[in-house]
Amino acid sequence: MATEDNLLLPREVTHPRLPAETTWIALGDLSLLDATDFIPVILSRSLMPAKIDAETKRIAAAVRQGAVAVGGFISFAEKKAARQLASLPELRLIRVLPHPLIDYPLTDAVRDRICKGRTLILSGIGGTDKTLTRANCVRTNGWVLNICEAATAPATPLPAQKPTPVVEAKQPPAPPPAPAPKQKSTPTPPAPAPADDPAAIFL
Repeated sequence: MATEDNLLLPREVTHPRLPAETTWIALGDLSLLDATDFIPVILSRSLMPAKIDAETKRIAAAVRQGAVAVGGFISFAEKKAARQLASLPELRLIRVLPHPLIDYPLTDAVRDRICKGRTLILSGIGGTDKTLTRANCVRTNGWVLNICEAATAPATPLPAQKPTPVVEAKQPPAPPPAPAPKQKSTPTPPAPAPADDPAAIFL
């Protein structure tokens, strides 16, 4: 029987919904995998904003009806959906990481959700390199679909591909800095980066 202590420690797990040929590491209670209804959260960053909004509403409606949301929450569109799903009191979440499960941020809120069986964190990627690659993102989306569609045995995950770095969309160039004043001034520290990690969004 799972105890609070071992729920909060990364450990090797098996489950009929998880591809047996992959070594799975988990944080949380595997009972979320025993749910009867799942909704995948796979949203391409190429989708138009109206389509992203429509898909997010569809996913939120399923969560309100009891479905467990399953996703890697990697793309901009998925992170946008994450922020909206986080406001739902019914939210139950399985997050499949596109990198090894190492140093996951166990804030008080994370601990609370994990111990209440509201969140399960999974990774089927070994090693210690957390660099995001396209191959691992593709594999993760395949596993998300496996979890959502499996009945008694999961489908075979997508084969591994040669890792290639994920290329993020280019941001417009920053405006040129204002001319420096003649007198000495104390440099202003940079603003903190936005909380894009779904760990900060959800938990």
